[in-house]
This record gives sequence, C-alpha cells and structure tokens, in this order.
Amino acid sequence: MSDPVLKLKPRRAATAQSAAGAYGASQTRVLPGQPMPGQPMPGQSAPAAAVKPRSFLAVNWPLMTAAAALLAGGVVMGMVVGNAPRPQPTATVALTASAAVPPVVPSPGATAPATPATAAAQQGWRPISELAQQVAVALPPAPELPKLEPEPAVAVAPPPVVEVEPVKAEPARPESPKAETARIESKAVAPPPVAKKTTDKPVQLTAAPVAPPAFGRPAGEGAVPAWRARAVAPPAGARPPYVAFLIDDAGLDRKGTQRAINLRGPVTLSFMSYASDLSEQSAAARAAGHEVMLHLPMEPLDVKRNNPGPNALYVDLDAAELQRRLAWHLDRFSDYVGVNNHMGSRFTANAGRMGQVLDEIGRRQVFWLDSLSGPNSAGPALARQRGLDAAERDLFLDDDRSPGIGHELAAMERIARARGDVIAIGHPHGSTLTAMENWIATAKERGFTLVPVSTVLLRRQQQER
Repeated sequence: MSDPVLKLKPRRAATAQSAAGAYGASQTRVLPGQPMPGQPMPGQSAPAAAVKPRSFLAVNWPLMTAAAALLAGGVVMGMVVGNAPRPQPTATVALTASAAVPPVVPSPGATAPATPATAAAQQGWRPISELAQQVAVALPPAPELPKLEPEPAVAVAPPPVVEVEPVKAEPARPESPKAETARIESKAVAPPPVAKKTTDKPVQLTAAPVAPPAFGRPAGEGAVPAWRARAVAPPAGARPPYVAFLIDDAGLDRKGTQRAINLRGPVTLSFMSYASDLSEQSAAARAAGHEVMLHLPMEPLDVKRNNPGPNALYVDLDAAELQRRLAWHLDRFSDYVGVNNHMGSRFTANAGRMGQVLDEIGRRQVFWLDSLSGPNSAGPALARQRGLDAAERDLFLDDDRSPGIGHELAAMERIARARGDVIAIGHPHGSTLTAMENWIATAKERGFTLVPVSTVLLRRQQQER
C-alpha cells in the first residue's frame, strides 16, 4: 500500500510557530520505520554543514551586557542613596505625602496595594522622585492672622504733686514687742553725767529738786483741771482735719530745741525731765506760742541697750522709792499741761506700777499721753478707769523703723483726713525739723490746721461723750 501524499494548504505565510505545528502534524503521519521528510535514513550520515566562525563581541555579548547593567545599576543606586534625605518618622512622611497626593480609600475587603512611597515610608527614607514631586507641589497658604485694632488711648490724670519723697505705703512691723521696743527706744539721747552708781539702777541726783508747783483745782461746781488753764488755744477759725506735732526729748539738745521753738506753731514740746534749765527753756517755748509737756523716763524691755536716764521708773522699785522718783520728775518745772512716757515699754505694761503713776498725775491735774512705745501698755485703759484725761499718739515721724519721714508725713495726712485729727511724735533732729518746716509752710493751702495736743484731746473727749 502506497503512502498517501500529505498536502498542506497554508492559509497564511509560514512562521516558526506554524512550521513547528506542521512538523508535528507530519510526524504523526509517518509510518514506523519510515524517515521523516528532510531527515537522513538510518545509517546514512548527514552532510556536514559549513560552520561560520563567530566574532569576540558576538560570543561575549551576553556577559558584557550583564556587566554593563550591573555597573549602571550600581551608579544609579549610589546616586539614590547619596541624595536621599535622613530617615524621618513614619508619621511625618505620611503627613507630607497626604498633603501632596489625595488619599485613596480602598473598597471594603480589598487590600491596599503597596506603593513605592508606602514602602519607602516604612523604611524611613523617601525616593528622589517622591521628594521632587513634593517640592513641585505648592504648600497650602498659611492662615491669615486677624488684625488687632489698636486700643484707644486712655487719658490718665497726673498724680498729685507731693512735696515729700513717696516711699512704701505701710511701715514694716517688728516681729516681736521686744524687737519693736529696742528699735523705738534706740533713739534715746545719752543723759548728762551723774554720780557713780553702785548698782545697776540709776540713783537719786544730788541736785536739790525744784519746789512742786501749785496745781490746786478751782473751787466751785464745774471746775476744770489745771491743765485746761495752761493749754494753748487753737488758731482762730480752726477747722478739721487737725494736726498736732509733739516734739519729744526737748531740752537736751539746746540748739535743736531752739530750732523747734522757732517753728510756726502752734506745736507741743515735751521737755525731758532730767534736762537742765527747764524753767527757762519751757518759758521760751510758751512765749513763742507753743504748748509744753513733761517727758517722763521709764524702764524699757531691753534696759542694757537702751538707758532711760537718771532716776527712771523701774517696775521692781518699792512703792516709796517709786513715789520719790516720780515726784522728783514731776517737780522739775511747773507750766506743762500733760505727761508722756520716754521709753517705758516694760514699765507701762505693769498695771500696778502704772496705776501709782497715774494717780499722782491725776492729783496734779495734768493729762496723760501714752506714747505707746510698747504694744502692751496699760496706761490708756487705767487712765480712763480713773476718769483721768488721756490720749494716745498715732504715729512716730522719725522712728528707726520708719522708711522715711516723707512716708510718715503722708501717712499722717491720711489719718487726719480720715478721722479729723492726728497726733504725730517727732524729735528735734535736723532732718525732722526740716521736714516739719516744709510741711507747715503749705499745710493751710492743703486744708490742714496745726493745733496743740490739748486741742486734739478735747475733740476726742467730745466725740466719746
């Protein structure tokens, strides 16, 4: 049986794929033992084909291509690594990327594809292409701040002109009564030489005391105390607020005392009981239109640092010695209207000893002015219990605790305006007298009336009734 001739009629030009297909189809039709078309028979060698030698480039082209690709990849990788920014937090990269590219919301159940930007953010750096893209994207404009309208200027009234230097509003208070007393009484003037003492306490002066003045009460109903007859009348047409200057320690510094006497008054001078020539000095003060008082030395808390002077009153004196010393002081001169204490922070706090002193002061028909050198003085309460005319000072002008006399003068004015009167104690020091002179010169224009201490005492008594 002859083999059928296989005839193929291609419908298009032959290609390598179609030829392979045709070759497979032909092979299936060859009988066993028959050669494939175009193949040599078994045992028959195929004619040797002529081999064309290949050039060096043709043989090594794949290797050279791979080497070039590796070299180019290394160069590109070096440029990328060298120009890449420092690693940044993932939150910052995500924030920056979100500002440039709108976020893509994946559908439910779908997994977000990993993008180069996401992978770079997880590694802490960003590709150059992403940086260039972010630079090209314009940043959103900064929000415009609201414009603040300038506040209208407020007219402030100028402060009142004060002639004294303003300082702190309130004087500093001591921490304890003992410290306060030590500072208040440190201004004491050293007393004149006395006889040599055999004990720690001063002894009786050798000079003979002056005869006691006659303080008899006028006969008849409605009689007034003797001090009312010696009191200096206030200026004509005097109106509150009243200011009473009391100058303590007068008589020791003769020059300072004379300058105080020359003040435009009326003022009140309290003469130290152990000063010399008290009758003459007090008479000169009264002739100048001033009122005079007696300054009585008493025991302070810190007697070792603050000597009250000769024949001072001490709490441990017996009644007889205390009475003798008290009489010696009260008999030194005769035209004073009242008595106030020099030091005495310890003595005035002893009710028993102060009661004996106030009884003698009441017998002599003069008033008691408590200097309040200590916070526990029993003098004001005991004086009122006995029906004795009494008052208290309001402030010291030149105490060691004071921040300055200018401050104290300003405080004095506030007290006088608020209450209607004030009693201010100063001393015959140069700076104190200068401040007083300046203040008195303009007191009337500012609405203050300068009066003696007795005027303030009478006014307060009228208000208490």
